[in-house]
Amino acid sequence: MRLGFVGELSYEIHIPASQTAVVWHLLMEAGREFDICPFGLEAQNVLRLEKGHIIIGLETEQRTTLHDLGLGSLWHRDKPSAKTVGAVALKQTEQQKGRLKLVGIRMANPNSRLPKDGSPIVNHRICGYVCTARYSSHLQAGIGMALVEDEYVLRGARLAVFEDGCGGDLLEVVVADMPFFDPAGERMKI
Repeated sequence: MRLGFVGELSYEIHIPASQTAVVWHLLMEAGREFDICPFGLEAQNVLRLEKGHIIIGLETEQRTTLHDLGLGSLWHRDKPSAKTVGAVALKQTEQQKGRLKLVGIRMANPNSRLPKDGSPIVNHRICGYVCTARYSSHLQAGIGMALVEDEYVLRGARLAVFEDGCGGDLLEVVVADMPFFDPAGERMKI
């Protein structure tokens, strides 16, 4: 299968487990002249983060709706609500204030360490949390995604991140546009 969730031209092959080693070696040999490059789960996580691709359960919670993710346009309002899963929740939350919205974040200080996934964002009180944060070697920056109350979603907003044992030294992140890399999706059009 050709994949798109990592934002790069990539493929996934499904084969019987007993054939894995043979197929691996054949693919690596056949792809040598094309600089074929396998990658692991952590690299995959950074690639999909650079593209702003979410993983349900990491960048969402049980209350998150399409609107909170900036994907409200995917909701087909013309379908009868009885046949549309989640239509009631979408109607009730579409204009609701104080909801947690997904935003991109960058480290305010490029030399700062990254916040741990799940760290609370505090601006006089807890107003969200870091979903995922990783270092992008391509961007040479710490980037991530966070769910924050809707008043903090403006690009350039500065947010403080608390971590256990920080001794009052909060990490600072800045709300950033997503995707972080290749917004036109050119790398997948190879």
